[in-house]
Amino acid sequence: MTNTANIPLRLLPRPEPFGQAVEAFGRRLAADGRSPNTINAYMRDLKCFAGVLSARHPGIAVNGVTTGMIDEALTAPAVLRTVSDTPRSPASLHRFKAAVRSFFTWLEETGQASENPARSVTLHRIPRTPPSFLTEAEKRRLLKELRGRSSTLAIRDRVVIELFLGTGIRLQELVDLDIDDVDLDAKHLHVRAKGDVPQVKFLKSKLRSLLRGYLKERRKQGDGECQALFVSNRGTRLSERQVARRLEHWLKAAGIEKQLTPHSLRHTFATHLYSRTGDILVVQRALGHRDLSTTQIYTHLVDGVLEDAIERL
Repeated sequence: MTNTANIPLRLLPRPEPFGQAVEAFGRRLAADGRSPNTINAYMRDLKCFAGVLSARHPGIAVNGVTTGMIDEALTAPAVLRTVSDTPRSPASLHRFKAAVRSFFTWLEETGQASENPARSVTLHRIPRTPPSFLTEAEKRRLLKELRGRSSTLAIRDRVVIELFLGTGIRLQELVDLDIDDVDLDAKHLHVRAKGDVPQVKFLKSKLRSLLRGYLKERRKQGDGECQALFVSNRGTRLSERQVARRLEHWLKAAGIEKQLTPHSLRHTFATHLYSRTGDILVVQRALGHRDLSTTQIYTHLVDGVLEDAIERL
């Protein structure tokens, strides 16, 4: 890290216009392996931030921003409210501040600013809302509904849902799967995780059997141009929105009224895995979490289930 605190401003590299600096920061995030969703969110937040600063201080350069200007911008209506004029959620504001802090830290490290005026911006830990998930009984009902159908569409949807429940795969990872990512002999599923990091997920025997039958039919579909594991009726790669809609359809068919998303099935996998093993490190490895604190929420979920069970004794 370059220490620029004692370098005269006239000797510092010529500061970039705000927009160029933000775009360069986005490229740095991509090079560091940050997920596309994180990068897009940071870029939106920083462009909003830059717009507020430029409106109040026309012509301001990145090395001219002060702590007071940052405080002023972070309390501006354009930051505190969304484009639809509703209050930003605490999580959204937390991310906004994190983006600003990271941006100015990077500016200081790269010598584009003599100091970090965002160092005083504090990030308070936000209480996590317990994720929604299927109970064991609800999972059985959903799978029973799927196993009772024999159409091509239903079989595809069953494989999709059982992959969620059997591997904890993320939605983006699932729709990105190609046929060649399935290695039944090695009992593995090759996925491209956040930051385009390759990961391998174990396929249990029942899931391998299901995939073997599905792949036999999948290879008969189309003309071979689309290598996606899961395709739509039009022969194109299944989209995230289509997966969400199909899950909604099957939940309704199974009489499950919870508001659940594909990510809820990942939570279901993690919650049930922890309830069976009691080992949070196993869950961390299965989910591919870098930080154990991200996985800790499942211990609280299972503790809640335990409390309910004891209450009914």
